[in-house]
Amino acid sequence: MDDQRRPTGPGEPPSPAPQGPWGPESPATPGPAGPAPAEPGAGSPLGPPDPEQGPRGGSGGDPFAAPHDPSPYRLPGAPASPSPAESPFGSSPDPAGPRYSASGGAAHGPASPGEAAAPEHTAHLGGPAASSAAESGAGHAAGTGEGHTGAPAGTEPPGSPPVPPGAYSGPAEQPAPRRRSRRGLVIGVISAVVVLALIGGGVSWYVLTMPQPEDTADAYAAAWSEGDYAAMADLATGEGDPAAAYKRLEENLGIENAAVTTGPVTEDGDTASVPFEATLTLSNAGEWAYDGTLPLVRADGEWRVDFSPAVIHPDLGEGQTLVRTNEWGERGHVLGADGSRLDESPSGSVQMIVGEVGTVTEDMLGDLGPAYEVGDPVGVSGVQSQYEERLAGTATTAVRVVDEGTAAGEVPEDAPTVGAIEGTDGKDVTLSIDPAVQEAAGQAIVDQTKPTAMVAIRPSTGEVLAAANVPGGFNRALEGQYPAGSIFKIVSYDALLSSGMGMDTPMDCPRNVTVGGQKYKNAGNAAYGAQSVLEAFATSCNTALVQQVADRLDGPALVESAEKFGFNEEIKAGLPVFEPSLPTPDSIPLLTASSIGQGQLLTSPLHMASVPAAVAEGSYRSPLLVTDPAPEGRPEPTPIDTAPQLQEMMRAVVTQGTAEDVGFTGEVHGKSGTAEYGTAEEGEELPAHGWFVGYEGDIAFAVVVEDGESGSGAAAPLAKKFLDAL
Repeated sequence: MDDQRRPTGPGEPPSPAPQGPWGPESPATPGPAGPAPAEPGAGSPLGPPDPEQGPRGGSGGDPFAAPHDPSPYRLPGAPASPSPAESPFGSSPDPAGPRYSASGGAAHGPASPGEAAAPEHTAHLGGPAASSAAESGAGHAAGTGEGHTGAPAGTEPPGSPPVPPGAYSGPAEQPAPRRRSRRGLVIGVISAVVVLALIGGGVSWYVLTMPQPEDTADAYAAAWSEGDYAAMADLATGEGDPAAAYKRLEENLGIENAAVTTGPVTEDGDTASVPFEATLTLSNAGEWAYDGTLPLVRADGEWRVDFSPAVIHPDLGEGQTLVRTNEWGERGHVLGADGSRLDESPSGSVQMIVGEVGTVTEDMLGDLGPAYEVGDPVGVSGVQSQYEERLAGTATTAVRVVDEGTAAGEVPEDAPTVGAIEGTDGKDVTLSIDPAVQEAAGQAIVDQTKPTAMVAIRPSTGEVLAAANVPGGFNRALEGQYPAGSIFKIVSYDALLSSGMGMDTPMDCPRNVTVGGQKYKNAGNAAYGAQSVLEAFATSCNTALVQQVADRLDGPALVESAEKFGFNEEIKAGLPVFEPSLPTPDSIPLLTASSIGQGQLLTSPLHMASVPAAVAEGSYRSPLLVTDPAPEGRPEPTPIDTAPQLQEMMRAVVTQGTAEDVGFTGEVHGKSGTAEYGTAEEGEELPAHGWFVGYEGDIAFAVVVEDGESGSGAAAPLAKKFLDAL
């Protein structure tokens, strides 16, 4: 039997031939009477041929000729039907030859008795248009097979080819079932998948974003580490005030830093617990670490710490807190450069530097913190106060449980101890003070009736060897503030020489001179006339200097030289000392006044001792008083390029200048100065301090006598006495 499978669409596999009671293929159920409506010219066998398709049938225009395609029922693009040798209905060619269907197509093999000849497909007759019409259901809608006219058997429409003798044109073929569209199925499956994905995604999002107990615990620990007690309170529930409780703990123990870490969470329904470790750094003690637990509860979908005192420390009950008690070890000592104990020195000047050790009073506790109790030893001045933490060491500290409100110093002896930190003894502080040099300085000024200060410095290191004061009560050697007067001319001549003035530059020293509207005169109304640079410096001629300054310098140039000698710079000596200053002069009168050490300039005996030390060494070193521990951030030495010329000029002061009559012995270099201050009454001279600075060998010095009137008369003799005692 020929292949009666329905045509398939492009790419669709052919349907197997149905089996039924009529043989290998059941006869089709007859369709309704009358021909099925056909679209004119749409590939119908009754319509005119498509001129583009050529004659119907095979070659030569014969409608009964077998088509070239061995599978005439194949739709365009469908796979060809198997060859007779490969037919699923027989394994050999039909010996009877071709048969013809009612529609004129060739059929292979004889019709079996009683077998209805199935209507032939006509897709090959009309080309693509006919195929399209067939796919659109033109024939199926009428209940007929593809290409069937729908006419009763034996009554073929006009123009149809004759039915061969013996051919059966019985009942029409049952139309092939229409393919169900797969598009709807695919859309349905995709829709179901999308819905499930959305549902699953929503569940996942909810699970992933819902609050977790470990998040609350971590945030609580982080807030504790940062000291953000308000944030901790926001994360907590339960009784009490967490913020106040943790603030009280900080104050009681003197917590300087807290580091809190959490462990794995244990969750049980709406409760959970998280272990933590707290490491607290206590002032003047060290670190104390302990373990605890954060209990959490879930309320309204949020996890919160269930606060109670036991959350702070597991040994705390309701109404309890932690405090500390301390026991101090041996206090460190203040030593001199030779290792001797300066804190036992009989020198009043030394004791002003070393300072005093007193006892803690109630009003000190706020500044000292909980490491101290009333009656504990504490430094109250000088080095003892500045280096209290080093000298005191760390107290042996016990952390104890007490009732809230227990005052410091009233901790019961039986209060439980939950932690302890072993203390350490204090460490010594070493000063650069040389007791022998200090003794010489003290003896040099001890008989002074006017306030006097003397400082000695080692030029090669900047170390302070002595600082003496008369009378006691105020350390004017380190903290006094004075105009420099003529000793500042060391700086002014450095500026002039740096600007290009040579040592052979002629100078003129009249009794009086007016520069920039400001009148100047010399001490004792002296007039020296024509001078060399060396002579003008040695005689400390004001009128010669201010003329050169006005011609050669400006404010910034003078300040630049001053800053090479430590002006406008913090002195990092290891103790608080006065910082010398020289604001930039913005006028000729202020510039010239500053050049002779007046105007807005202020300095101290400590600083002015470092100026001749810089000339002696050839570089400026900031004064150093505490050598162990060494102060941080000390500046590097600053070269003084004019040091050789300045050394020569300072030597001339002693040999042929203002200090010639003092009687210095040895290679002493110096500079005298008178520094006016205050306000003069009409017709009277301004009061003045007397200065003398200089150096001999590796010792530089500065002496100031308040209201001394004359440097060479009041201060220079004290310098001689000091050097003679060494």
